Amino acid sequence: MRRRLLDKALVLFADRGFDGVAVDEIVEAAGVNKRMVYHYFGSKEGIYATVLEQAYEGLRGAEEKLFDPVRRGVSPRKAMTDLVAIYFKYLQSNPAFVRLLLWENLQRGRHLAQAGPLASKSPMLAHLKTLLDEGVQAKVFRKGLDPRQVLVSLIGLCLVYFSNRHTLSLTVGLNLASPKVLASAVRHTSKLLLEGISQH
Repeated sequence: MRRRLLDKALVLFADRGFDGVAVDEIVEAAGVNKRMVYHYFGSKEGIYATVLEQAYEGLRGAEEKLFDPVRRGVSPRKAMTDLVAIYFKYLQSNPAFVRLLLWENLQRGRHLAQAGPLASKSPMLAHLKTLLDEGVQAKVFRKGLDPRQVLVSLIGLCLVYFSNRHTLSLTVGLNLASPKVLASAVRHTSKLLLEGISQH
């Protein structure tokens, strides 16, 4: 029942944002009693924060696979290229997450601030710092890189293909929904990012 509420809330919030959805609509879509929202989540804000948290948790799970100890020994450049591919794959497979991000940014992040630690990028930043340090030691990444800035650049380069898909497809004449274009975009983005952080 809790899972069903979250699944239906995700669809509705991704489509219309926090302010555009009523609790009555969530429970009707889920086919449960309204009391269940308050039982599990306390409020509309509570279920929305949980939806956000779980969306971020899904991305974290994808990130953690890259940094699994079994993968140690992969070169820093290859790991960074794989990270770009992971972001593209997650964003392509989770359009509701992309729309939630857009809505939450319109709300200036006020609901994300209420979400729990699952939405934090701290674990990813720690992994990324280790990866960048390894790259410096291997003399392939330049010194002085701020993991936060690198992560913002990485996310921005990947996210724009999905957050601005429709407008960019129309204005630059490139079909960003095309699998062929997205495959090319992964290669282009990886090269662009690596050029920016590499030791020259």
